[in-house]
Amino acid sequence: MSLTAEETQFVKFLESFPQFYKKAYEIAENAKGISILPMEGGKNEFKMYALDDICHSCNIFKDGNLMITPKTTDAIWYKKENNNFFIFLIEFKGDLLCRNSSKCTLVEVVDNLKNKNFNEEIEHEIFLLDKVLSKYSDRMLNGLAAKPLETVTIALPLIYEEYYEKNKDTVEYLDIRNFLKNSRIVYRVVSISEDYEPNRQRTRARSYRCSNIIPSACKRLANEKHDKELAASYESSLQTYYRRYERAGIVYSAGFVDNIAFNNFIENYLK
Repeated sequence: MSLTAEETQFVKFLESFPQFYKKAYEIAENAKGISILPMEGGKNEFKMYALDDICHSCNIFKDGNLMITPKTTDAIWYKKENNNFFIFLIEFKGDLLCRNSSKCTLVEVVDNLKNKNFNEEIEHEIFLLDKVLSKYSDRMLNGLAAKPLETVTIALPLIYEEYYEKNKDTVEYLDIRNFLKNSRIVYRVVSISEDYEPNRQRTRARSYRCSNIIPSACKRLANEKHDKELAASYESSLQTYYRRYERAGIVYSAGFVDNIAFNNFIENYLK
């Protein structure tokens, strides 16, 4: 592919982190070394840069004893097509995003406790749970909502700043924020498919299935508090964030890919 001078500079910037150039299934591994991506038949071996690892290697996110590491996507890649420069941001999440949020689970627990005969015995505990619920914000939802935003506006500009300071005698300066603004940034969350049945967990396959039933307590509270997240799946809630990012021009496209379909995404879009 024929790259402009700025695009070449950006590619060189990524290439300065060769230790983090990894196969997709490796980047998608959890803390136990288990990947959410299928690997049979050489699938998901396409290499990208592990952006999370790059971010954690940078000194610019250290402020004394304080770590100010932003929320970043797991992987980053690029492609030039039809004179458009695409930057792909990929997040691997070993969860079912068709499920209701954990906030809904908390609502269910509180509602069940209120309907028990020993309500008076735990009246104070229920009072405290109601206070927690009124301020509760789902950590996974917030993280997945923030990752593309912080990657584009905080992480990449600051990582580039550190890179340039280390190499300014040999590289030409790139206005990274303007470059990102003019690039087509594609964000995808790769999550567990309902049909995913890894060999090591065949007997537990049903645990991967989603329920389409929204608890009545969640529906009721969603209407009372005008809290749409209570009656929506993670994916539905996240779509509202991602559409805003698209409208604001922060990302060109945002969406979701099942882990069993990610190899097709590689073949169709990344290569």
